[in-house]
Amino acid sequence: MALLYTTVSSTILVNHLRDGGNESAWRQFSARYEPMLLAVVRRADLQEPDAADVVQETLVDFLRDFQSGKYDPQKGRIRAWLRGIAVNRVKRVWGRAAKREVQVVDPTGATGYLNRIPDDKTLTDIFDEEWHRAVMATCMDEVRRQVDDQTFQAFELFAMKDWPAEKVAEHLGVTRNVVYISKNRVLTRMRQAFQDISEDW
Repeated sequence: MALLYTTVSSTILVNHLRDGGNESAWRQFSARYEPMLLAVVRRADLQEPDAADVVQETLVDFLRDFQSGKYDPQKGRIRAWLRGIAVNRVKRVWGRAAKREVQVVDPTGATGYLNRIPDDKTLTDIFDEEWHRAVMATCMDEVRRQVDDQTFQAFELFAMKDWPAEKVAEHLGVTRNVVYISKNRVLTRMRQAFQDISEDW
């Protein structure tokens, strides 16, 4: 049986942004992507004020580009578009900081400060890792709604908290076989949810 998801697809959400006055769509869009983007820029070693600014600027840049017709879904998904904007914004902050920083040459002849600046591939990898983590969290929330509490709790204790099957069974008052079945049921639904949701998150 197909799973029913409560998550609004990014395509639908972004299309609602065509109306510049749709504050609800903007709040949903920001709520979805702001935490993920903040995790990205923090890992890029930006200070908190700069990190917050980059996140907001990335979202606003995307909205402006989308409403002006620059975003073409045929050339890439929202994920790729946001990633490009975020990477460029991070690099601008690092560039401004590099100009202000007093350069101290280390024994290798390079500055320690410049050695800390992540390259494009590193920033892209960071973005993709945080995007994957955010999608997995979304899938987890969706699957939690699809199964009963005992099934999810058995999965959580056994698969995520590494409790022994015997301990989980005793804690929940079920058999070990129920614990194993619960784990498999949730993992199966997680895989399906990720396949469905990640296509348009």
